[in-house]
Amino acid sequence: MDEFLYDKNKGSDDEVREALLSYDVREDKEKISSEKTKLRTIWFVTRPLRDPNYFPQALEALKEATNNFKEVWESNRPVQKAYEQSLIDKKLKRNNISADGSGGRTWGAMLRTYSLVYMDGGKRLVPTKAGLALLKGKKKFENLRKQLLTLQIPNSYFLSSGFRPKFEEDFRIRPIRFLIKVVNSLELNFYVTKEEIIYFVLKARHDSQLQETVREIVRFRNANEQVKMKMKNEVIAIDYRSRSDKSAREFEATNGDVAHTFMLQAAYTELVDYPKGKSLLRVKSDLSTSEEINILMDSFDKRYPFNTRYKISEARFSESAGLDIDSYKSRPITKALVASNQSKEDKLIEEIISKYPTLLGASYSDILEVVSEHFSPKKAIDVTKIIMDKTKELTNIDDVFIDSYLNQQDNLKFEEQTVEVLKALGFVDTKYKPKPVKKNTKTGIEILIPIDDENIALIDAKNYGKKFTLTANLANHMASEYIPEYDGYDGKHVRYFGYITASKIGGVANLEKIIKKADEYSDLKVSGSLISASALLGLLDYCMENDIEIEQKKSYFIELLNDNKAYETYGEVALRLQLT
Repeated sequence: MDEFLYDKNKGSDDEVREALLSYDVREDKEKISSEKTKLRTIWFVTRPLRDPNYFPQALEALKEATNNFKEVWESNRPVQKAYEQSLIDKKLKRNNISADGSGGRTWGAMLRTYSLVYMDGGKRLVPTKAGLALLKGKKKFENLRKQLLTLQIPNSYFLSSGFRPKFEEDFRIRPIRFLIKVVNSLELNFYVTKEEIIYFVLKARHDSQLQETVREIVRFRNANEQVKMKMKNEVIAIDYRSRSDKSAREFEATNGDVAHTFMLQAAYTELVDYPKGKSLLRVKSDLSTSEEINILMDSFDKRYPFNTRYKISEARFSESAGLDIDSYKSRPITKALVASNQSKEDKLIEEIISKYPTLLGASYSDILEVVSEHFSPKKAIDVTKIIMDKTKELTNIDDVFIDSYLNQQDNLKFEEQTVEVLKALGFVDTKYKPKPVKKNTKTGIEILIPIDDENIALIDAKNYGKKFTLTANLANHMASEYIPEYDGYDGKHVRYFGYITASKIGGVANLEKIIKKADEYSDLKVSGSLISASALLGLLDYCMENDIEIEQKKSYFIELLNDNKAYETYGEVALRLQLT
């Protein structure tokens, strides 16, 4: 058995500790108070298995235990325990099965961390394209290396209910990629020790902190013992754990295994070396190797930029982050436009881009019209050409739009962005704040969608903070005012209605009240749904990534409006539309 499969000095108690760190929601709904749980300030990964060589076998064991990924995973203790048995059979785990399946959940958490599987809307663990490639034995090294080098904090699993404690919100880093770049530093003589990783690398929160981290390590190496201890204590003070004794020994013991895991996985990429018996990572040979590392890191930075789809959902993030090595993803436009500097011109371009979820559906004249509001005529033409050229290669929603839409504080902008999402889904004639058919009306709907030659849909955009509840009053307003006021718009009938909300959803039962009252009040047969902004954005992102035809995209959305249900997550949408 490989020495890195597990630490033979650890007993079953340690497995329980690992399980608790990746605690999944249990049937008894036991709660851990978020007020009492401090946030993580140091890198962490769930690590029942450190060596990536054995990830494919862990996937195969999961496939067997879940009947080819068909069984429900969440809260299904028999399946979770069956996974432990399958791992034991493959000699990946000691012959010990937990009482409640916590060991199985820990291994499942590991596979979710590296986007090899994800939790779908039906609470099943579903393999990503990278996971499927590993199960088929296809380009094992290349696919595993890609998943290691694209691992990021935060990712969708780290934000899920099963992961505690959470990381502090300002983390935005690719840890293994960052670690390799630190090792590949001339200032550090192309090596870094485990001690230096524990104290100075694991606390980095941004990819941009590379030189800062290198300078700290140089200073540490040149310091006397007293200064070194002072530097260590400064790092220990930021650790998220609350302990009475915050000694260096305890800190190193706590975080040393995490460092060891990242060192092993960095070494797996074959870009750096982890010599047996030595507590350090180093560049393998000479400066030519260093240059090769720089070239590969640069290519990964361009091909796999930081993925913001964790803000949409675990399913949408994992589908994107879990692409196999042969599935190329174009670089988001904003990285190409504004990465080099932060000039006013770049800021303006970024602001323009944030108005559109994708510019693929926007014509030259449409983009020029928006750009002309900010630039002189000649400059506007130049900027428009830049944007048009870049969008020819764009295959996903831009990161700037995702961040802006899902964190929008301006209600008016939220409405405008929702219109653009609907247009990108194929409803190019979507109307914003159309005038009602009936005169002398005091209110009006935000969004109207021409569906076909006979029907329209009315959409109310609700940018509520934490939760939108469809109250009886709002339901009455839709049924007795909006629907009759717009019936006959452009000679068409109101057939659908819906609410797009930037929050969690309540009051679903009142959808039926709208349907009944519209029938009684206007003799109209309508249907509608409540859809969160993240679920809607996830649907668009899926359609773009898979090059779905316009009519099919429109059909997906109409199917949701037919359901008289609420869709709070993209996973629920994907399950309903059978997208996975």
